[in-house]
Amino acid sequence: MERARRLFRQPVAGARPVGTALRLAATALAAGLLGVVAAVAVAAPASAAPTTICKSSPIPAGYVIIGQGSSASCPGSFPNTWTIDTPSTTSSTVVCKVSTLPSGYVIIGEGSSASCPGSFPNTWTIRLPSTTSTTVVCKASTLPTGFVIIGEGSSASCPGSFPNTWSIRTPATSGTTVICSVSPIPAGYVVVGTGSSASCPGSFPNTRTIRLP
Repeated sequence: MERARRLFRQPVAGARPVGTALRLAATALAAGLLGVVAAVAVAAPASAAPTTICKSSPIPAGYVIIGQGSSASCPGSFPNTWTIDTPSTTSSTVVCKVSTLPSGYVIIGEGSSASCPGSFPNTWTIRLPSTTSTTVVCKASTLPTGFVIIGEGSSASCPGSFPNTWSIRTPATSGTTVICSVSPIPAGYVVVGTGSSASCPGSFPNTRTIRLP
């Protein structure tokens, strides 16, 4: 019996102690997890960043000008460069007024920046309007396709004499929507009535009720 116990306690040739085996397994697992994390990090797209280009170069579609500068590498007198970027799709972006605005964006305010050319105020604050609620935009803004005007107001952030803002939204796809008479009517909608509202410009009746047929 004693000989059998000694044989049981004797380590098998080539075998590792239990503690060592567990440590090796944990190390392998950690290495595997690190490999997964590294793979995910590599697969993630890089964040967009502002780019400096020569003013002699055309602005790529979808980009806006956010500043100007100078470079001996570019032709022309200083300042001879633009700093460009793609505007945010989830929040606001400040752009120079000399910039063209990508389709769908609206102006929600103006301001001033030493980075932009022209006399102050020389910047626009732009964003994509909400498709689920009302957005207040400066009257200097272009109305995006598919949106309607449901009221006007005033804001010190927008240019022009008061009232200088529009409240805009997308019309309901079921039921009716009351819009100001100055508003365009989106394709496919029909007028089913008129009315009056102190929120809209013009003499009464100054509203239209629209819906999809």
